[in-house]
Amino acid sequence: MTKRGVEWALAGRVPCEAVPPPPPDASLDESEQQMGARDEDEWPEVALAFTAPASVVALFQTAILAFRRPGQAHWQGLETLLEHVTAEWLGQPPHRDPVFARDGWRCAVPGCSSRRNLHDHHLLFRSHGGNNGRDNRVTVCAAHHVHGIHAGRIRAWGTAPDDVTWELGVRRGRRPLLRLRGDRYVSCRA
Repeated sequence: MTKRGVEWALAGRVPCEAVPPPPPDASLDESEQQMGARDEDEWPEVALAFTAPASVVALFQTAILAFRRPGQAHWQGLETLLEHVTAEWLGQPPHRDPVFARDGWRCAVPGCSSRRNLHDHHLLFRSHGGNNGRDNRVTVCAAHHVHGIHAGRIRAWGTAPDDVTWELGVRRGRRPLLRLRGDRYVSCRA
């Protein structure tokens, strides 16, 4: 119904006039289709818009149709699809990497407490003979992992989680700006 149609319907009502309930023996049969209602298989004019290639849009519409039961509207198919996706998501086992849970879902680099974009870092790189054991892995945020450790500005070694030595502010030919073992400061003297 358009805005003008709603205004027309509201203008015809007497303000404060109560609508009586149906009598106790009234039938609950559905009335005929409303004026302007669409056929069941016709896509409504209102759409959920998102940017995607046409093939993805077609796939999404096909998924909605697959989850729609006979006689249901398209939005009910979408609702059923979303309920299915949510159930599948919640049915998955929790994150299988116990290193994140052990480190409290936070970056282990001293002074950082980021909980976003976490990476599982090998203290002794696997390319240098490090294993995949939990004591060789620590949680770090993406920024410290990529721009710190792999850029050579941060060094970490030791045994996770309690015996990791961190060097921050590593510079070629100079001592690091800061060295910590766990959460305690250590002298940077050579």
